[in-house]
Amino acid sequence: TLKGPNIESLRELATAINIPTIASGGISSITDLLSLLALEPMGVEGAIVGRALYTGDISLTEANQAVGQGRWQDIPPNLGYSAFA
Repeated sequence: TLKGPNIESLRELATAINIPTIASGGISSITDLLSLLALEPMGVEGAIVGRALYTGDISLTEANQAVGQGRWQDIPPNLGYSAFA
């Protein structure tokens, strides 16, 4: 939807469960990625970025620079997405 991730719900989920969490949906900007990165200590270990890549709202180069070199993990192409590691 490109309306931004529900940060508060993700924070609640990540702290309530004891398993790694992947954020998906609504990510439309580098600011969204940085907001999710701030949740990493609480268990949010990745993010799926979809439409924002196709629309050009986010480029992989910008995302890599924002979250830190080497943090992107390539996922096999048949899965169709990338996540920060």
